[in-house]
Amino acid sequence: RAIKEKDMERELLLEDQRASKVVEEYLQENPSILEQVDDCPICLEPIFGEAGAPSFLCCGKKICQSCSDPLYDSSVSSDTCPLCRQELPSEGEQLSIVSPKAAEGKAWAQCKLGVQYDRGWWGLAVDKPKAESLFRSAADQGYSHAKFLLGVIETARANYSEACRWWEAAGSQGHMNALGHLGVNYYMGCGVAKDDMKAVRLMTVSSKLQTTERRAHEMLGECFALGVGGLDVSMVRAVYYMKPSIEGDELLPESMILYASILQSISKKYYPNCTIPPSGDNNMPEALLWYRRANAKAMNADPYTPLELYELLIKELCACCYKTLSTDKPKCCVECKAAYYCSRECQAADWKAGHKKDCVKSLKKRLRATGLF
Repeated sequence: RAIKEKDMERELLLEDQRASKVVEEYLQENPSILEQVDDCPICLEPIFGEAGAPSFLCCGKKICQSCSDPLYDSSVSSDTCPLCRQELPSEGEQLSIVSPKAAEGKAWAQCKLGVQYDRGWWGLAVDKPKAESLFRSAADQGYSHAKFLLGVIETARANYSEACRWWEAAGSQGHMNALGHLGVNYYMGCGVAKDDMKAVRLMTVSSKLQTTERRAHEMLGECFALGVGGLDVSMVRAVYYMKPSIEGDELLPESMILYASILQSISKKYYPNCTIPPSGDNNMPEALLWYRRANAKAMNADPYTPLELYELLIKELCACCYKTLSTDKPKCCVECKAAYYCSRECQAADWKAGHKKDCVKSLKKRLRATGLF
Protein backbone atom coordinates (compact mmCIF):
# COMPACT_ATOMS: atom_id res chain seq x y z
CA ARG A 1 0.00 0.00 0.00
CA ALA A 2 2.89 2.37 0.83
CA ILE A 3 4.43 1.66 -2.59
CA LYS A 4 1.10 2.42 -4.28
CA GLU A 5 0.70 5.70 -2.41
CA LYS A 6 4.22 6.84 -3.31
CA ASP A 7 3.73 5.80 -6.94
CA MET A 8 0.48 7.75 -7.17
CA GLU A 9 2.02 10.80 -5.50
CA ARG A 10 4.92 10.68 -7.95
CA GLU A 11 2.60 10.24 -10.94
CA LEU A 12 0.48 13.25 -10.00
CA LEU A 13 3.57 15.38 -9.37
CA LEU A 14 4.90 14.49 -12.82
CA GLU A 15 1.51 15.27 -14.33
CA ASP A 16 1.43 18.67 -12.66
CA GLN A 17 4.86 19.38 -14.13
CA ARG A 18 3.80 18.20 -17.59
CA ALA A 19 0.59 20.22 -17.57
CA SER A 20 2.35 23.33 -16.26
CA LYS A 21 4.90 23.10 -19.05
CA VAL A 22 2.18 22.72 -21.69
CA VAL A 23 0.33 25.76 -20.30
CA GLU A 24 3.51 27.84 -20.16
CA GLU A 25 4.36 27.04 -23.77
CA TYR A 26 0.79 27.70 -24.93
CA LEU A 27 0.62 31.11 -23.25
CA GLN A 28 4.04 32.04 -24.65
CA GLU A 29 2.76 31.21 -28.14
CA ASN A 30 -0.49 33.11 -27.49
CA PRO A 31 0.54 36.15 -25.40
CA SER A 32 -2.63 38.06 -26.28
CA ILE A 33 -4.64 35.72 -24.03
CA LEU A 34 -3.18 37.16 -20.82
CA GLU A 35 -3.75 40.66 -22.16
CA GLN A 36 -7.48 39.97 -22.58
CA VAL A 37 -8.31 38.36 -19.24
CA ASP A 38 -9.08 40.06 -15.92
CA ASP A 39 -7.28 39.44 -12.62
CA CYS A 40 -9.19 38.24 -9.57
CA PRO A 41 -9.23 40.98 -6.89
CA ILE A 42 -8.97 38.32 -4.16
CA CYS A 43 -6.20 35.94 -5.29
CA LEU A 44 -4.79 38.16 -8.08
CA GLU A 45 -4.73 35.21 -10.50
CA PRO A 46 -5.98 35.57 -14.10
CA ILE A 47 -9.68 34.81 -14.59
CA PHE A 48 -9.97 32.49 -17.59
CA GLY A 49 -13.58 32.33 -18.73
CA GLU A 50 -16.32 34.93 -18.85
CA ALA A 51 -13.96 37.92 -19.04
CA GLY A 52 -15.56 41.30 -18.45
CA ALA A 53 -18.74 40.07 -16.74
CA PRO A 54 -19.20 41.01 -13.08
CA SER A 55 -19.69 38.22 -10.56
CA PHE A 56 -21.59 40.67 -8.37
CA LEU A 57 -24.07 43.12 -9.84
CA CYS A 58 -24.06 45.22 -6.67
CA CYS A 59 -20.53 46.51 -7.24
CA GLY A 60 -19.79 45.27 -10.76
CA LYS A 61 -16.69 43.34 -9.67
CA LYS A 62 -15.64 39.82 -10.65
CA ILE A 63 -13.75 37.02 -8.91
CA CYS A 64 -12.33 33.74 -10.20
CA GLN A 65 -13.93 30.30 -9.98
CA SER A 66 -11.67 29.14 -7.12
CA CYS A 67 -12.64 32.12 -4.99
CA SER A 68 -16.34 31.97 -5.90
CA ASP A 69 -16.87 28.23 -5.28
CA PRO A 70 -16.86 28.58 -1.46
CA LEU A 71 -19.64 31.16 -1.75
CA TYR A 72 -22.01 28.39 -2.92
CA ASP A 73 -21.17 26.22 0.09
CA SER A 74 -24.27 26.31 2.29
CA SER A 75 -22.12 26.35 5.43
CA VAL A 76 -20.39 29.61 4.48
CA SER A 77 -22.85 31.19 2.05
CA SER A 78 -23.97 34.74 2.75
CA ASP A 79 -26.42 37.30 1.40
CA THR A 80 -23.63 39.88 1.46
CA CYS A 81 -21.17 40.62 -1.35
CA PRO A 82 -17.64 39.55 -0.25
CA LEU A 83 -16.14 42.58 -1.99
CA CYS A 84 -18.35 45.64 -1.31
CA ARG A 85 -20.23 44.12 1.68
CA GLN A 86 -23.56 45.26 0.27
CA GLU A 87 -26.61 42.98 0.33
CA LEU A 88 -26.73 40.83 -2.79
CA PRO A 89 -29.63 41.72 -5.13
CA SER A 90 -32.56 39.33 -5.47
CA GLU A 91 -33.49 37.74 -8.82
CA GLY A 92 -35.98 40.48 -9.54
CA GLU A 93 -33.45 43.15 -8.67
CA GLN A 94 -30.82 41.48 -10.85
CA LEU A 95 -33.25 41.54 -13.79
CA SER A 96 -33.91 45.25 -13.22
CA ILE A 97 -30.15 45.89 -13.22
CA VAL A 98 -29.23 43.75 -16.23
CA SER A 99 -32.12 44.53 -18.59
CA PRO A 100 -31.33 48.26 -18.99
CA LYS A 101 -27.65 47.46 -19.45
CA ALA A 102 -28.54 44.93 -22.16
CA ALA A 103 -30.77 47.51 -23.87
CA GLU A 104 -27.84 49.92 -23.83
CA GLY A 105 -25.81 47.33 -25.76
CA LYS A 106 -23.53 46.15 -22.95
CA ALA A 107 -22.19 42.80 -24.19
CA TRP A 108 -21.86 41.18 -20.75
CA ALA A 109 -25.44 42.16 -19.88
CA GLN A 110 -26.80 40.85 -23.20
CA CYS A 111 -25.06 37.54 -22.61
CA LYS A 112 -26.23 37.28 -19.01
CA LEU A 113 -29.81 38.12 -19.97
CA GLY A 114 -29.61 35.62 -22.82
CA VAL A 115 -28.67 32.88 -20.36
CA GLN A 116 -31.76 33.69 -18.28
CA TYR A 117 -34.02 33.42 -21.36
CA ASP A 118 -32.28 30.20 -22.40
CA ARG A 119 -32.79 28.57 -18.98
CA GLY A 120 -36.03 30.26 -17.93
CA TRP A 121 -34.43 31.84 -14.84
CA TRP A 122 -35.19 35.11 -13.02
CA GLY A 123 -38.90 34.46 -13.57
CA LEU A 124 -38.58 34.72 -17.36
CA ALA A 125 -40.27 32.32 -19.77
CA VAL A 126 -37.88 30.17 -21.81
CA ASP A 127 -37.23 31.91 -25.12
CA LYS A 128 -34.46 30.21 -27.10
CA PRO A 129 -34.61 32.50 -30.17
CA LYS A 130 -34.37 35.62 -27.99
CA ALA A 131 -31.48 34.08 -26.07
CA GLU A 132 -29.59 33.32 -29.28
CA SER A 133 -30.25 36.82 -30.57
CA LEU A 134 -28.75 38.30 -27.41
CA PHE A 135 -25.75 35.95 -27.62
CA ARG A 136 -25.11 36.95 -31.24
CA SER A 137 -25.32 40.64 -30.39
CA ALA A 138 -22.78 40.15 -27.60
CA ALA A 139 -20.54 37.98 -29.82
CA ASP A 140 -20.53 40.69 -32.49
CA GLN A 141 -18.92 42.93 -29.89
CA GLY A 142 -16.24 40.30 -29.28
CA TYR A 143 -17.65 38.91 -26.03
CA SER A 144 -15.98 35.51 -25.51
CA HIS A 145 -18.63 33.82 -23.35
CA ALA A 146 -21.32 34.60 -25.92
CA LYS A 147 -19.15 32.94 -28.57
CA PHE A 148 -18.80 29.90 -26.33
CA LEU A 149 -22.56 29.65 -25.84
CA LEU A 150 -23.18 29.99 -29.59
CA GLY A 151 -20.85 27.02 -30.03
CA VAL A 152 -23.02 25.04 -27.62
CA ILE A 153 -26.13 26.01 -29.60
CA GLU A 154 -24.54 24.94 -32.89
CA THR A 155 -23.51 21.62 -31.35
CA ALA A 156 -27.13 20.96 -30.38
CA ARG A 157 -27.98 21.51 -34.05
CA ALA A 158 -25.22 19.06 -35.08
CA ASN A 159 -23.45 21.92 -36.84
CA TYR A 160 -20.08 20.91 -35.43
CA SER A 161 -17.82 22.85 -37.77
CA GLU A 162 -19.60 26.10 -36.89
CA ALA A 163 -19.41 25.20 -33.20
CA CYS A 164 -15.65 24.69 -33.48
CA ARG A 165 -15.32 28.06 -35.22
CA TRP A 166 -17.03 29.78 -32.29
CA TRP A 167 -15.00 27.87 -29.71
CA GLU A 168 -11.73 28.62 -31.45
CA ALA A 169 -12.61 32.34 -31.44
CA ALA A 170 -13.56 32.28 -27.76
CA GLY A 171 -10.51 30.18 -26.84
CA SER A 172 -8.18 32.70 -28.47
CA GLN A 173 -9.57 35.24 -25.99
CA GLY A 174 -8.79 33.08 -22.97
CA HIS A 175 -12.12 31.27 -22.59
CA MET A 176 -10.82 27.93 -21.30
CA ASN A 177 -14.18 26.13 -21.40
CA ALA A 178 -14.32 26.88 -25.12
CA LEU A 179 -10.75 25.66 -25.54
CA GLY A 180 -11.64 22.43 -23.73
CA HIS A 181 -14.67 21.85 -25.95
CA LEU A 182 -12.52 22.48 -29.02
CA GLY A 183 -9.95 19.98 -27.77
CA VAL A 184 -12.64 17.34 -27.28
CA ASN A 185 -13.83 17.88 -30.86
CA TYR A 186 -10.28 17.46 -32.17
CA TYR A 187 -10.09 14.20 -30.22
CA MET A 188 -13.43 13.00 -31.57
CA GLY A 189 -12.80 14.32 -35.10
CA CYS A 190 -16.08 16.20 -34.83
CA GLY A 191 -16.32 19.32 -37.00
CA VAL A 192 -12.54 19.33 -37.46
CA ALA A 193 -9.98 16.81 -38.67
CA LYS A 194 -9.08 14.36 -35.88
CA ASP A 195 -5.78 15.39 -34.27
CA ASP A 196 -4.93 13.61 -31.00
CA MET A 197 -1.78 15.66 -30.34
CA LYS A 198 -3.61 18.96 -30.68
CA ALA A 199 -6.56 17.62 -28.68
CA VAL A 200 -4.36 16.61 -25.75
CA ARG A 201 -2.63 19.98 -25.78
CA LEU A 202 -5.86 22.00 -25.78
CA MET A 203 -7.54 19.79 -23.18
CA THR A 204 -4.46 19.99 -20.94
CA VAL A 205 -4.45 23.81 -21.06
CA SER A 206 -8.20 23.94 -20.43
CA SER A 207 -8.11 21.44 -17.56
CA LYS A 208 -5.17 23.15 -15.88
CA LEU A 209 -6.58 26.67 -16.09
CA GLN A 210 -10.34 25.93 -15.81
CA THR A 211 -10.94 23.05 -13.42
CA THR A 212 -14.71 23.04 -14.04
CA GLU A 213 -14.34 21.91 -17.68
CA ARG A 214 -15.44 18.32 -17.04
CA ARG A 215 -15.73 17.06 -20.60
CA ALA A 216 -12.09 17.94 -21.30
CA HIS A 217 -11.14 16.25 -18.03
CA GLU A 218 -12.96 13.09 -19.04
CA MET A 219 -11.44 12.88 -22.51
CA LEU A 220 -7.94 13.69 -21.24
CA GLY A 221 -8.31 10.85 -18.76
CA GLU A 222 -9.33 8.57 -21.61
CA CYS A 223 -6.21 9.64 -23.55
CA PHE A 224 -4.04 8.60 -20.59
CA ALA A 225 -5.88 5.28 -20.30
CA LEU A 226 -5.35 4.52 -23.99
CA GLY A 227 -1.93 6.15 -24.39
CA VAL A 228 -2.83 8.42 -27.32
CA GLY A 229 -1.89 11.96 -28.31
CA GLY A 230 1.75 11.51 -27.32
CA LEU A 231 0.87 10.45 -23.75
CA ASP A 232 2.22 7.36 -22.00
CA VAL A 233 -0.39 5.04 -20.51
CA SER A 234 -1.08 6.02 -16.91
CA MET A 235 -4.10 4.68 -15.07
CA VAL A 236 -3.37 6.93 -12.09
CA ARG A 237 -3.53 10.07 -14.23
CA ALA A 238 -6.58 8.70 -16.03
CA VAL A 239 -8.47 8.42 -12.73
CA TYR A 240 -7.26 11.86 -11.66
CA TYR A 241 -8.83 13.47 -14.71
CA MET A 242 -11.92 11.31 -15.07
CA LYS A 243 -13.10 11.26 -11.44
CA PRO A 244 -14.50 14.85 -11.30
CA SER A 245 -16.34 14.28 -14.56
CA ILE A 246 -17.80 10.88 -13.79
CA GLU A 247 -19.13 12.06 -10.41
CA GLY A 248 -20.59 15.24 -11.86
CA ASP A 249 -22.26 14.27 -15.14
CA GLU A 250 -24.47 11.54 -16.54
CA LEU A 251 -21.99 9.72 -18.77
CA LEU A 252 -22.38 7.22 -21.57
CA PRO A 253 -22.10 3.54 -20.62
CA GLU A 254 -18.81 3.33 -22.54
CA SER A 255 -17.26 6.02 -20.33
CA MET A 256 -18.47 4.29 -17.16
CA ILE A 257 -17.01 0.98 -18.35
CA LEU A 258 -13.67 2.60 -19.18
CA TYR A 259 -13.49 4.26 -15.76
CA ALA A 260 -14.39 1.00 -14.01
CA SER A 261 -11.77 -0.91 -16.01
CA ILE A 262 -9.15 1.71 -15.05
CA LEU A 263 -9.95 1.23 -11.35
CA GLN A 264 -9.74 -2.53 -11.85
CA SER A 265 -6.36 -2.19 -13.62
CA ILE A 266 -4.93 -0.21 -10.70
CA SER A 267 -6.02 -2.94 -8.28
CA LYS A 268 -4.43 -5.64 -10.46
CA LYS A 269 -1.19 -3.66 -10.77
CA TYR A 270 -0.59 -3.25 -7.05
CA TYR A 271 -2.27 -6.43 -5.80
CA PRO A 272 -1.69 -8.94 -8.65
CA ASN A 273 -2.00 -11.99 -6.42
CA CYS A 274 -5.08 -10.89 -4.48
CA THR A 275 -8.55 -11.92 -5.55
CA ILE A 276 -9.83 -9.27 -3.15
CA PRO A 277 -7.53 -6.28 -2.50
CA PRO A 278 -6.97 -5.41 1.18
CA SER A 279 -9.66 -3.39 2.91
CA GLY A 280 -8.94 0.32 2.96
CA ASP A 281 -7.30 0.21 -0.45
CA ASN A 282 -9.84 -1.66 -2.56
CA ASN A 283 -11.05 0.07 -5.74
CA MET A 284 -13.37 -2.74 -6.74
CA PRO A 285 -16.56 -1.64 -4.93
CA GLU A 286 -16.46 1.61 -6.92
CA ALA A 287 -15.53 -0.24 -10.13
CA LEU A 288 -18.52 -2.54 -9.67
CA LEU A 289 -20.80 0.46 -9.10
CA TRP A 290 -19.87 1.90 -12.50
CA TYR A 291 -20.03 -1.47 -14.28
CA ARG A 292 -23.53 -1.98 -12.89
CA ARG A 293 -24.67 1.54 -13.79
CA ALA A 294 -23.33 1.11 -17.31
CA ASN A 295 -25.18 -2.18 -17.63
CA ALA A 296 -28.44 -0.68 -16.33
CA LYS A 297 -28.14 2.40 -18.52
CA ALA A 298 -27.53 0.28 -21.61
CA MET A 299 -30.53 -1.89 -20.61
CA ASN A 300 -28.48 -4.91 -21.55
CA ALA A 301 -29.92 -8.24 -20.46
CA ASP A 302 -26.43 -9.78 -20.24
CA PRO A 303 -24.02 -8.24 -17.71
CA TYR A 304 -20.65 -7.06 -18.96
CA THR A 305 -18.01 -9.78 -18.65
CA PRO A 306 -15.74 -7.96 -16.12
CA LEU A 307 -18.72 -7.46 -13.82
CA GLU A 308 -19.89 -11.04 -14.13
CA LEU A 309 -16.48 -12.60 -13.51
CA TYR A 310 -15.54 -10.49 -10.51
CA GLU A 311 -18.93 -10.88 -8.85
CA LEU A 312 -18.54 -14.65 -9.05
CA LEU A 313 -15.10 -14.45 -7.42
CA ILE A 314 -16.05 -12.19 -4.51
CA LYS A 315 -18.99 -14.41 -3.59
CA GLU A 316 -16.58 -17.29 -2.98
CA LEU A 317 -14.34 -15.63 -0.34
CA CYS A 318 -14.93 -13.82 2.94
CA ALA A 319 -13.60 -10.28 2.43
CA CYS A 320 -12.23 -10.27 5.99
CA CYS A 321 -10.69 -13.65 6.79
CA TYR A 322 -10.51 -14.92 3.15
CA LYS A 323 -12.09 -18.25 4.06
CA THR A 324 -14.10 -20.01 1.38
CA LEU A 325 -17.77 -19.19 1.82
CA SER A 326 -19.77 -22.38 2.24
CA THR A 327 -23.22 -20.94 2.78
CA ASP A 328 -25.51 -20.31 -0.19
CA LYS A 329 -26.48 -16.90 1.21
CA PRO A 330 -23.40 -15.24 2.74
CA LYS A 331 -23.71 -11.91 4.48
CA CYS A 332 -23.20 -9.01 2.11
CA CYS A 333 -22.56 -5.27 2.42
CA VAL A 334 -25.97 -3.93 1.44
CA GLU A 335 -24.59 -0.60 0.18
CA CYS A 336 -21.97 -1.74 -2.35
CA LYS A 337 -22.78 -5.46 -2.72
CA ALA A 338 -19.07 -5.91 -3.37
CA ALA A 339 -18.02 -7.57 -0.12
CA TYR A 340 -19.25 -10.88 1.28
CA TYR A 341 -18.64 -12.35 4.74
CA CYS A 342 -18.85 -15.61 6.59
CA SER A 343 -20.19 -14.01 9.77
CA ARG A 344 -21.40 -10.76 11.30
CA GLU A 345 -18.16 -10.60 13.27
CA CYS A 346 -16.09 -10.60 10.08
CA GLN A 347 -18.35 -7.97 8.52
CA ALA A 348 -17.98 -5.67 11.54
CA ALA A 349 -14.21 -6.22 11.69
CA ASP A 350 -13.80 -5.52 7.98
CA TRP A 351 -15.77 -2.29 8.22
CA LYS A 352 -13.35 -1.04 10.88
CA ALA A 353 -10.35 -2.39 8.96
CA GLY A 354 -11.07 -0.24 5.94
CA HIS A 355 -14.23 -1.25 4.09
CA LYS A 356 -15.79 1.92 5.50
CA LYS A 357 -13.38 3.79 3.19
CA ASP A 358 -13.83 1.43 0.21
CA CYS A 359 -17.63 1.21 0.33
CA VAL A 360 -19.52 3.37 -2.16
CA LYS A 361 -22.09 4.50 0.44
CA SER A 362 -20.78 8.09 0.50
CA LEU A 363 -20.30 8.12 -3.30
CA LYS A 364 -23.90 7.03 -3.85
CA LYS A 365 -25.04 9.78 -1.48
CA ARG A 366 -23.14 12.37 -3.56
CA LEU A 367 -24.57 10.99 -6.79
CA ARG A 368 -28.11 11.10 -5.39
CA ALA A 369 -27.57 14.74 -4.42
CA THR A 370 -26.72 15.56 -8.03
CA GLY A 371 -29.56 13.46 -9.43
CA LEU A 372 -27.23 10.91 -11.03
CA PHE A 373 -28.23 7.92 -8.94
